[in-house]
Amino acid sequence: MKRALIVGINYEGTGHALRGCINDANNMKSMLQSQYGFTEIEMLLEKAATTDAIKAALARLITGAKVGDSLVFHYSGHGSQLPSTIEADKWEEIICPIDINWKDKVVTDDFFKQTFSKVPVGVNLTVILDCCHSGTGLDQDETYTPTLTRDFNSGVEFDYFTGLAVNPEVGSRFLPPPQFVVDQIKSNHLEIYEYSTSRDVNKTAMLIAGCAPHQTSADAYIDGKFQGAATYALTQHLKVNPKSSYIDLITVMNQFMVDRKFTQRPQLDGSFRLHAEKVFESWPTALFPVVVAETSPSIPTGGTTTTPTKPPKKRKGWQSWLPCFKKDRAISPKLNKPTMIFIALVVVFALVVLFGSK
Repeated sequence: MKRALIVGINYEGTGHALRGCINDANNMKSMLQSQYGFTEIEMLLEKAATTDAIKAALARLITGAKVGDSLVFHYSGHGSQLPSTIEADKWEEIICPIDINWKDKVVTDDFFKQTFSKVPVGVNLTVILDCCHSGTGLDQDETYTPTLTRDFNSGVEFDYFTGLAVNPEVGSRFLPPPQFVVDQIKSNHLEIYEYSTSRDVNKTAMLIAGCAPHQTSADAYIDGKFQGAATYALTQHLKVNPKSSYIDLITVMNQFMVDRKFTQRPQLDGSFRLHAEKVFESWPTALFPVVVAETSPSIPTGGTTTTPTKPPKKRKGWQSWLPCFKKDRAISPKLNKPTMIFIALVVVFALVVLFGSK
């Protein structure tokens, strides 16, 4: 099964409108269909991309997935950060649905992690986030950004707090939270719904982030129309090189940013052992030879199972000093020597008492 969910939001009619996200979504759909044979593709565009709709669509994306399947989630729109009580860097990365209210109408990186952790090991899950602060969007343990010899990291610059670009033909996909929201969160007057999970998505999920966690992603005018710099670099490369590996793809995307003088640096998160695998293709079974259900105990190959036996109960009271007597049994059929001596003494004592009283 090859299934995808694509979300694109331009925020038309708002004070923070973008111009290239719908184009990104359409370009991704076209590429997945023509180059990779995806037939199940759900699109959420503009006003349809509400918080509830995105969360429900993510649930549908992963439902029924099994080993050998390939799933893709692509998002183009605004990204942002909010103060966090559980993140190591004290910031919670979020994407911004069309109905964002900065409290419960947000989609956090912890929600992504909680959702995608339900995907069985052995399913190729590729997440592409073309928005600001997208790096570490799944809170994975391993991350990679290639170092390029010509990477001078200069060119388009953005103001962090306004999200405005120095170059008027390039916009930022950063939506700053209202200052009163930041103040309320920091003073504990406003609760952001965060999720934590003991599971992770380190084994089979790959995140292609448009930029590093501290960077913004460009909404740029490229080749005659507005589109995301990261999505453009990705789709253009894969149209010509559909058998590209993940590490080759992220290297080409970074080289594109350097050549076009964008400051963002795309990032690849996920297991290093998957970097050389082909983009969107099923993981080789050799990488996951044994997949054990989470609720089932693992049994060593060739081993056997045994039913644990209860330890013997300690004797209590009279049982401790008279070993021939046991619970639910009068006298043991096997009497040891100390027991026989004890019984003989008791009999003698009883006879002495009996005849001595006469």
